[in-house]
Formats: sequence, structure tokens, C-alpha cells
Amino acid sequence: MIMKNPYFVYENNSLRTIDQRKLPLVEDWIQLKTIDDYFTAIKELKVRGAPAIGVTAAFGVLSALSHENSIEKIREKGFSAIQTLSKSRPTAVNLFYALNKMKTILNDLDITDVQKFKDTIKNEAFSVFNYEIDTCNKMADFGNELIKEKMNILTHCNTGMLASPGIGTALGIAYRAFEMKKDIHVYVPETRPLLQGGRLTIYELNKAGIPYTLLTDNMRGYIFDKGLIDIVLVGADRIAINGDTANKIGTYESAVLAKAHNIPFYVAAPVSTIDFSIDTGKDIIVELRDANEVTSINGKKISIALNTINPAFDITPNTLINGIITEKGIVKPCRKEINQLSL
Repeated sequence: MIMKNPYFVYENNSLRTIDQRKLPLVEDWIQLKTIDDYFTAIKELKVRGAPAIGVTAAFGVLSALSHENSIEKIREKGFSAIQTLSKSRPTAVNLFYALNKMKTILNDLDITDVQKFKDTIKNEAFSVFNYEIDTCNKMADFGNELIKEKMNILTHCNTGMLASPGIGTALGIAYRAFEMKKDIHVYVPETRPLLQGGRLTIYELNKAGIPYTLLTDNMRGYIFDKGLIDIVLVGADRIAINGDTANKIGTYESAVLAKAHNIPFYVAAPVSTIDFSIDTGKDIIVELRDANEVTSINGKKISIALNTINPAFDITPNTLINGIITEKGIVKPCRKEINQLSL
């Protein structure tokens, strides 16, 4: 691994992270202590990225019950925290994966010793944390096999160490390839309206020393037409069992362009991102966000538009995806192979 992820540190009953809204110009480290802190951090995108959201939610539950001294109160605070955090963002399945893990242990744990009860819950939260680190490393290894010398990689949004407590999902593959001394170049669309590519991915690539080129979202057709892209690697916030994938808005456009230019398009995501309860992408709820994100940048008004649309995600159909890179290997985006991952 190029470096240990510094952005998610849980100690003294609180999570230390960085306010991603202020990057790359300001590095503002924040402590999440109360359930309101955690809810606001997820809702307002101080923390974003599907794996990071799930981990933050697990630690949020842990923080909420950390000061209680009876099993009854621990359960009460834990369930209340789960209910609150479940309303923060609707699309990223990792949020609900983590909360369900915490809910199950709160429900099923049969221990009368209060400290052992709390320690077991703490271990469960850290198992979610360590799972994401482990899966990122495994995905990086599998994905690295796809990366050849002098490859130009197109990514989207931010899928690195700001989006996960590990090395990252799609960007983690670029990290691993670079670590293996492969000559790569990463093309980074800015990812409007919140510029996660231009702000966060560039921030990470600068720190790692990986060669990159920043482009506006509407330059993608141009760079495909010029033959500048060899492979597309993106992350995912939710994957249906047929392989349809929800990811940051604009991903679908990259998939269409890749298909039109015969460029392989891969999704990198842990198995926890797969929602085995939904059949197709049509069942995925897409979060619609505030119009101000479209008409403003960093709080500065750029448009007088009275009507906007601001879906946070779009759905890429399985027909445009060459494969899904998971911690269990690379699978085809189809029911048969995806269902095998649940075993």
C-alpha cells in the first residue's frame, strides 16, 4: 500500500476525519462525537463515498452508546442512532449494510456484563472498518491485473482514500498499479456539480505523485475520440443483482462513450455494495439534492436559474459494463455470477 489511510481514525469515542467539502484548498480536520455530528457529516457530504459512509455510520452508532452504563440504555441509544443515520442518504447501500450489522448485534447479543456488551459492539464496528480496508486491497490486486504499461485510465468522482478507510476502490487500483511501478496516467473529469473529481481525486493524486490530467465533464467525448483512454474504472454506490450500477452522476455518460469507442468499462466495488434484494437498476432510489449545488460553486452564485435538476447518481445498465471488480474476483455483470458472490 502506498500509504496508510489517514482520513478515518476512531479513538476516544469519536471519529477524526477531514471535511471533504473544503478540500483541496483547506484541510479542516473534524471530530464527530454526537449522533448529530455523524448525521450532518454524511448528509452534508463532509464524509462521502459509499464505503466511507458505511464506516462512519457504524462508528456513529458506537459513539452514541459509548457513555451508557446499562444494557437497556445501550440498546435504546443504539437503535435510535441507527434510525437517525438511516435517513441521512438513501442511495449508498454500504450505509444500510453497516447499520444492519450494528442492528443485528444489538438485537442478538446475549451478554449480561455491560462492558463485554459494549466491547462486542465496538468489535463489530471495527469489523466493518477492517472489512473495507481488506476488500480495497483485494480489489486493487485483482484490478491491477487489468492495467498494462502506459495505460491511460479514466475515472469518475472520487474513489480513493477519501471515499474509503482503505486504499480506495477504483482509484485504489491506480494506486496499486503505480505502486507496482507501472507507467500510468489518470484522466479525471471534474464531476459537477460538487467537483469531487477536480477537488478530491486531484488532491489525492497530487499527494501520491501519480500523473494525471483534469478535464471538465463535457470534454470526455473529445478525449475518447482522440484515443486517449485505454480503460475506464469507476466505483459504485449500489449494484442490483443483474449488474445495473448506481454511481455518481455522469458515470452513465462515460459508459456510453466507452461502449461507442470499444474501451473496457469496469466497476470496482466490494460485495457489500451489491443489493441482493433488488432485481435491476430501476429499483434503485436515486437521491435528488438541493438546487443550490447546481447554481452555486463553493457558496458563490453562478446562475440565476429558477429551475434545475440535481440527481446525485445515475444508473449504468449491465450491458455497458465489462466486469465488476470485487474482493472475490472480477465477475460479469449478470445474475448468475453476482448471486455466486453471496455464497
